[in-house]
Amino acid sequence: MTDSCPPSDEHCSPSQAVVDAVATAYDTSPIDFEPPLYDVIEPEALNSIVRSGSRELRVQFRYSGCSVVVTGAGRVDVSAPDEDPRSHEHTVPDE
Repeated sequence: MTDSCPPSDEHCSPSQAVVDAVATAYDTSPIDFEPPLYDVIEPEALNSIVRSGSRELRVQFRYSGCSVVVTGAGRVDVSAPDEDPRSHEHTVPDE
């Protein structure tokens, strides 16, 4: 499954893309998703690193049992845990 933020959506950030993709992996609303991303990684730092880094940049971390990879190209890949092997992708628009 592929999710994407419309280029005109100024509120779509790498950190929001992570929350959206992980919530999608668990088939729940990003608004209701727990725990908050800031319990795992600093959202503003992630946004800053991804947006100011090279396209070859790769940030990887675990969030709510999922493996998350965010690239400098704005791609967010989420691999759900073994018991829920769905994989989701979310692309962040260039600014």
